[in-house]
Amino acid sequence: MTASTLTRLSCVLFDLDGTLVDSAPGITECLADTIRHSGGPSMTSETLRRYVGPPIDETLLALTSLPRADLPMAISHYRSAYLERGIHNSVVFPGIHALLTMLRECGVTLAVATSKREDHALAMLKMHSLDTYFAVVSGANIDDSGASKPAVIAAALAQLAGDAKAPLMIGDRSFDMAGARAMNIPALYAEWGYGTPEESEGAALSARDPHHASALLHDYCAPSARQRNGAS
Repeated sequence: MTASTLTRLSCVLFDLDGTLVDSAPGITECLADTIRHSGGPSMTSETLRRYVGPPIDETLLALTSLPRADLPMAISHYRSAYLERGIHNSVVFPGIHALLTMLRECGVTLAVATSKREDHALAMLKMHSLDTYFAVVSGANIDDSGASKPAVIAAALAQLAGDAKAPLMIGDRSFDMAGARAMNIPALYAEWGYGTPEESEGAALSARDPHHASALLHDYCAPSARQRNGAS
């Protein structure tokens, strides 16, 4: 989809890691610890940065030689480390509060669609005082099922119901763009996140930072001049 296909937005879905919150330091630290604990090699945070975003089971299968039967134990180790220390090693990207405020003041309903486990996503949003912005938070189940991007986007749209008539997905990875495409909705690529320029393929819009995203989206969420003047 291209920018020309966008109309006035009714809702915006946000990815979490790398889009709302710079969580890479905590995630990569816990990934490195889990990989070592599982008999894998020592890996740097910079190397692991590109694995921030996809479901954790896919990441561990890609980075270790663990048989699938041993995956739940490794995931449990990662989850424990993440909740103990990793979740706290994160910050909200500059400009996110302003972007969310602008969208909400324009009457756009906000949601989160993340491959992160939903209870962990809620904990992170609350820790950073972001939870009050969102009507819906859609993430993976407690057993890590339903973590694919199309699945969490579909679940968010279903919960948004009537507010989902003109949606937009905002994310920083190719998984976000592909998930939006699978659900036939437009996407904005967040250049400030963890993806590469090539991962923006298929995005209707691309923004350098949240302030740029706010400027780009203002015309798609603010009432038109005709509406502001009360014309029928």
